[in-house]
Amino acid sequence: MIRKFSRPLIIIAMTCSWAMLYGQAPGKIESALSCKKCHEKVYDQWSSSQHARSTPVNNVLFAKIYELSQKDTDGQTKLYCIRCHAPVTQTNGDVDLLQEITNEGVTCDVCHSITQLSDHPGSWPNVYEPGEVKRSARRDVEPEGHKSAYSEIFENGKICSGCHGDMLDIPGTRSCGDLTICDTDFEWQGTTFAREGKSCVACHMTGVVEKSFFRAEKSIIQHDFPGAYSPAKLQAAAKLSLDIKEFEGEVIARVEIVNDGVAHLLPTGPPARLVFLKVSALDQNDREIWSNFESNQAVEDPFGIFHIVFADQNGKVPSMPWLAVRIVKDTRLRPGETRRLIYKFPGEGVAKVTAKLYYRLAPPPLLDKFEIVDETLRTPYLMADEARSIGAE
Repeated sequence: MIRKFSRPLIIIAMTCSWAMLYGQAPGKIESALSCKKCHEKVYDQWSSSQHARSTPVNNVLFAKIYELSQKDTDGQTKLYCIRCHAPVTQTNGDVDLLQEITNEGVTCDVCHSITQLSDHPGSWPNVYEPGEVKRSARRDVEPEGHKSAYSEIFENGKICSGCHGDMLDIPGTRSCGDLTICDTDFEWQGTTFAREGKSCVACHMTGVVEKSFFRAEKSIIQHDFPGAYSPAKLQAAAKLSLDIKEFEGEVIARVEIVNDGVAHLLPTGPPARLVFLKVSALDQNDREIWSNFESNQAVEDPFGIFHIVFADQNGKVPSMPWLAVRIVKDTRLRPGETRRLIYKFPGEGVAKVTAKLYYRLAPPPLLDKFEIVDETLRTPYLMADEARSIGAE
């Protein structure tokens, strides 16, 4: 997906104040531990979420990517990536991540201190006003520990777009400024979900955590923000169907994938993520005798892998996003899209055909490059699977 954006002004004088850099009024973001005193169940959910694991201190993949990006860009990404991964820096200026509060990541008070989203070209969208007033989608409530104010951006989900919007026009890098990553909000616009008023909140903050102590009769919705790290969410994201026919000694397998469970591209978010299809022919003992790829699907079956690939100014593929100048290919599934694939292979010995759709948080070569052994990142998540036996009606 390519969109045109104005390039932000490159910061030259690094001695100017943090408020001058981002147009923010410095204030104190409170620790999530303060919120825990009254919202223990909400705190427990948040602390298990990726929002609490967004900084280099507690996210090994981001730490490696962040380190490499700074090396490649002479430190330009230091002021860029952490705006979302360590947003407390926008009020305390702790870009070296030395304070405990900074490493809480997307902590409670970060979101509940956002008053509006700026639409000024090239500016950081989130406008923070930390203090006694905490903002939310609640109306006419009187909490005991702080003041409360209703904010429309919490109700319509635009609160998420400050970070889950266009994220690739980085000053001082080689990016041409026409590429976007983490543009989930734009992907959502124009979908059936958007037309029906179903925002990010409708899918990622469903359910009730606890009854509120507010005087108004309302409950607090979940705060673990399930997404790409949630097997349940992944299994609800797409439908997979498989049909097989025998013809002149061959088996023809028709696979259909429908992105009907999410309101954005599949996959969305960081460009390292990918979805891939594994089709296998099995004998009567369930041993694999054919598959659509063996080791390198990008070469052996490029139509069965759904991802975005960048190239740098020298034509190197794949390119890291901060060095990218063009998109080589984008095979991700659009919201509501149906993708159909056909495979033909020898039918001798085939008793059953299986099709499995998987989700990867990062490709193995990237994890190998960074020497990351975390099984959460290395193990693909099964999204859907189908099986058909030869000769069965």
